[in-house]
Amino acid sequence: MGPTPAGKMQFTTGRRPGWSLDGSWDDPREPREGPLPRDVAKYRGVYLHGRSVVVSYTVGDCEVLEMPEGTLVEGRACFTRNFTMGPSKRDLSVLLAEETGALEKNGRLETSVDGAPRGSKLSRKDGLVFLRLPARAGRVSFRITLSRGGEARTAGEKKIADLEAFTRGGPGRWEKTLNTSGKRGEDSGAYALDTLTAPDDNPWGAWLRFSAVDFFADGRAALTTWDGDVWVVSGIGSDREHLKMSWRRYATGLQMPLGIRIVKGKIYTVGRDQLTRLHDIDDDGEADFYENFNNDAGLTLQRHEFVMDLHTDKEGNFYYCRSGHYIKSQRGENCCVMKVSPDGAKLEVFARGFRETNGMSLSPEGRMTIGDNEGNGIPQTPVYELKRGGYYGFEPTMTPNGYKWVVDPICWLPHDFDRSAGGQNWVTSDSWGPMKGALLHTSYGHCSLYRILLDEVEGQLQGLVTKFPLRFESGIMRSRFHPRDGQLYLCGLRGYDTNAVRDGGFYRVRYTGKTLRMPTGWKTRPGGIDISFGCDLDAEFSGNASRWSGQWYDIPRATPREPKRKKAKLPITGVRVLPDRRTVSIDIRDFGPATNISFRYRLKDAEGEMMRGELHGTVNRVPGKDR
Repeated sequence: MGPTPAGKMQFTTGRRPGWSLDGSWDDPREPREGPLPRDVAKYRGVYLHGRSVVVSYTVGDCEVLEMPEGTLVEGRACFTRNFTMGPSKRDLSVLLAEETGALEKNGRLETSVDGAPRGSKLSRKDGLVFLRLPARAGRVSFRITLSRGGEARTAGEKKIADLEAFTRGGPGRWEKTLNTSGKRGEDSGAYALDTLTAPDDNPWGAWLRFSAVDFFADGRAALTTWDGDVWVVSGIGSDREHLKMSWRRYATGLQMPLGIRIVKGKIYTVGRDQLTRLHDIDDDGEADFYENFNNDAGLTLQRHEFVMDLHTDKEGNFYYCRSGHYIKSQRGENCCVMKVSPDGAKLEVFARGFRETNGMSLSPEGRMTIGDNEGNGIPQTPVYELKRGGYYGFEPTMTPNGYKWVVDPICWLPHDFDRSAGGQNWVTSDSWGPMKGALLHTSYGHCSLYRILLDEVEGQLQGLVTKFPLRFESGIMRSRFHPRDGQLYLCGLRGYDTNAVRDGGFYRVRYTGKTLRMPTGWKTRPGGIDISFGCDLDAEFSGNASRWSGQWYDIPRATPREPKRKKAKLPITGVRVLPDRRTVSIDIRDFGPATNISFRYRLKDAEGEMMRGELHGTVNRVPGKDR
């Protein structure tokens, strides 16, 4: 899936290799997904040098640099491929075009070759136009020019260039720094929402729909956009009052990068095509080399084959989510979580059976979670504990039902609470209030931030989810803690099916030091649930059963089988505040597992402040009770 070219087609090639090691143009891949075998060809990346682009790759044992150019010569379009090639132990052939009747009516395709090594031969066979190059011991630079309906030549017959000179950095493209000032939110509760203003009105017309964020060790941020940019932001974390920021466009042209990670000062992004490592060779604030760190995954080219989020573990391995829920990859490499080795040399499927996973999390201790999205038989938004080798029940399909329930999620989130999940994040900061170690969850669909309260029974996690009382203007997909100020930074966008009112947003959720009037934990027990809060409660007021209400029901485990428990009022038989003054113990008649349980509460804290909220989640296990 990619952009459609405009204008009149001059020449083309079909779905076949662009180089041949043995004279055959047959596709050696089986199945025909992913890159060519590395011993045939390997794409290394692209160098930028001002307005010039140099593609770097290998063919067999030969290193190749190639720079495309186009120009008008006497009103005719001439296309030039400039090459610098290293030694080669074997003959090679490069495919230039395929002549078809539809294009030949616009004139014969003319080809000229300048500077090619002795023994090279331009050939036409079976409609293919290609250049044969002999084996050689040294480097060579040459060019090939193609034009339809007239002589193929370059404007002014420029000198043939050694492309190595274009790989050392060069003139910048976006040298202007853009300054903005953010908007500080009101400190009305324990957490405040600050809006970090993006330079939407920028000289390049870049559409700033932010898709991921991470930080350098010095506190600068790097953000990706859905449209292919990377921006570096300075100033955040150092000016808590006025939020003055400086923005530099660092890279562009990436294919839907929806994940970013900074490792040892290098920016890594992941998109539909590959995991990319960006290099600023000449330290001018712009990436000069877009390195293919790993592109081994197969592509099915369906429109929903997004690649989401990017994380690293303590050993340096990378993890990302690949979707594509309509068509199944013949190599089994979509609707899964991928793992890439620290050197980029090895790709493997870590877990599979997901539909459209927008994000995941990886705690410092190695515990992982992942959120999927409803549809094609998945009844609601599930959040799972992610485990190596796990299978989570979804198979790509064009039908309404591609899901089989095989793993109990941590929680199911109903459509009106979170219909489209973002990623999760574990609180690692000591500066973000009394939440260190907590699991956070973001919603792209509902533009919200949640905390997932975890309870573990017999090795099974289960969760109750509470929403932060904050209003974001864009969908929220990614979050990271700042290495200096310790606050939570989030970003997201408006695309398909979201409540967002802005195309993109960058935010900070800041701890104010005020009393935390939110749930902070829960435990199931025989006969009911205990829910803890972040402040002392008015025991008489909050221990009254009339202050609590709820529902519970079971999602059908197999469509269209009826659920075990239809939606009903939660039979609360008693409520009391425990001696710690922060825990409410709720007795529930016939209490047992339920795919969906929800609470609404209206309480008072010990200072007389009202506390209102709701919780949604799942009870998978109850201690001492069979399922």
